[in-house]
Amino acid sequence: MPNTGPEIQVACALIWRDGQILLSKRHQSAHQGGLWEFPGGKFEAGEDPKDCLNRELTEELGITPRESYFMFQIPWDYGDKSIRLWVYEVFEFDGEPQGLEGQDVNWFSSDALASLQFPKANDAIVRAIGLPRIIRIYDPSLLLEPAIWATQTEYQCLLYFRGLTPGVELEMAIDAALTRGHQVILTLDQLPCFRAGCGVHLRKTDRVSDGLSHLEKLNDPWPITAGIRDEQDLAKQQAWPFDALLISPVRETPSHDGMPALGWDRFSELASQVGVPAYALGGMTHDDLPMVTEHGGFGVAGIRGL
Repeated sequence: MPNTGPEIQVACALIWRDGQILLSKRHQSAHQGGLWEFPGGKFEAGEDPKDCLNRELTEELGITPRESYFMFQIPWDYGDKSIRLWVYEVFEFDGEPQGLEGQDVNWFSSDALASLQFPKANDAIVRAIGLPRIIRIYDPSLLLEPAIWATQTEYQCLLYFRGLTPGVELEMAIDAALTRGHQVILTLDQLPCFRAGCGVHLRKTDRVSDGLSHLEKLNDPWPITAGIRDEQDLAKQQAWPFDALLISPVRETPSHDGMPALGWDRFSELASQVGVPAYALGGMTHDDLPMVTEHGGFGVAGIRGL
């Protein structure tokens, strides 16, 4: 039966302690009963997402977040009901978690989550675990050796070696990046250099059939990313199994010459639709991260500003 009711708003959290993640199990009698989930609950009338999250974690688990960091929204239609998850990350909290509503709660390593059963709307959260908030994009116009560029950042990044042909130079850059604890995304033409620790960036010019064929030959590449500018791009790329999207250009930049900027309101509108972490690309710097999360995004991506 198709869903014709209003969208149910739900806040939930990826809660960390000592490298593990807290999950709770839904009661058997509940919708999607017996499955593990990220703790949280429904908005009350007039409640904003953070207030809802704080209230629900206090009522369900007996904890109070010291701070919560927005990740992304997930609009999801189960057929009988339509929901929107507002996903946050919590690293510090007061209290000791316990199942105050009779639910099972437990801590799991991030690797263990792949073997657990979740409501389908939670799958994107599992795939987002460990994503850095910053994507640095290499461009040959920077006139830097790629391996040197890859070691210049001390904070964890997702590095995109755009424009490098497969070969020794790219292999050295990937090795340098992975050694420093970064993650790497490669384009389909760079896959001869693929190794564990790499993901794949799918471009608008890539054919869906070619991309899926390449991905099937790899051992679960992560993350899989793509770029969009509008709903038409998003519709074209729905066949991609992406884990994150780059939305651009938010501001006018030399790398998007002649392309009008989307602006923050338009970025926010698109980020609310994609159902995965959204990165703002186009004139971004580290200082833009608060603005990105304020407008429903997850992180920033860029070339010169980062």
